[in-house]
Amino acid sequence: MKKVCALILLGLVIISTVIYQYYYHDGAQNNIVIMDESHELVDTSIDESISNRILAMYLDEPYYYYYYLGYDGIGRYDIKNHKLDVWEFTVYGDETEQNKLYHPRSKMIVNKKNKLEDFSKMDLDNFEKMLMNSDRGAKYFNKRWYHSGYEATFLDLDNHLIITNDVRGVKDTATKILIFNVSGFIIIDKETNDIQVYFDESLAGKKVTDSLIAMLKYTYGDHLVLLNSLDEIGEEERSILLQLRDNYVSKN
Repeated sequence: MKKVCALILLGLVIISTVIYQYYYHDGAQNNIVIMDESHELVDTSIDESISNRILAMYLDEPYYYYYYLGYDGIGRYDIKNHKLDVWEFTVYGDETEQNKLYHPRSKMIVNKKNKLEDFSKMDLDNFEKMLMNSDRGAKYFNKRWYHSGYEATFLDLDNHLIITNDVRGVKDTATKILIFNVSGFIIIDKETNDIQVYFDESLAGKKVTDSLIAMLKYTYGDHLVLLNSLDEIGEEERSILLQLRDNYVSKN
């Protein structure tokens, strides 16, 4: 009977370990974990959510500060004192509103900022380091555009807007940012910030395409150019975009 109980206990330990590893992709360093599927940033020592869904993160180890960009804002979390300095905003785009924090953070000290410039110079420098960090394939362009390493998301930081959340390939050239997503191609001019888009309705569906185009038109106005054909894309850029698509297809 003792052997049976011991085996049952061992089985429970193994199952618990597997479940933990499934839901947490980062170790619980300083009791801070990132949920594997939702990318929620959590302080397990007080069982509180810091951000419901992160797009970027950086640990300043000497001070034990976690810097993060999330769908619900940008902030710095002081691990030792459970203190959060945060500028709250909503990242707009598909499936974002559900990730805004509505519940009070009752077990931590929260200091809300009114704008990014309210943070200290050290914090601003560390936010820059966070965005420049290329872990997980993240990329930061022109101090405005960001491709998350946690999500297949390409973000306009100035407008807190998701350009696309189904990125499959990105190429940075001297003058353009070239993006391949599951429904087509997006080209951003680095100098003018003009955006060219070509979407294939047969891939994304007309409803999805129309919704995305309406959102982009509302935000960018005359800076948005809708392309009706691949032939309207420059030869060099078209070649790169098609190569991004072929690379993705060959791996999947």
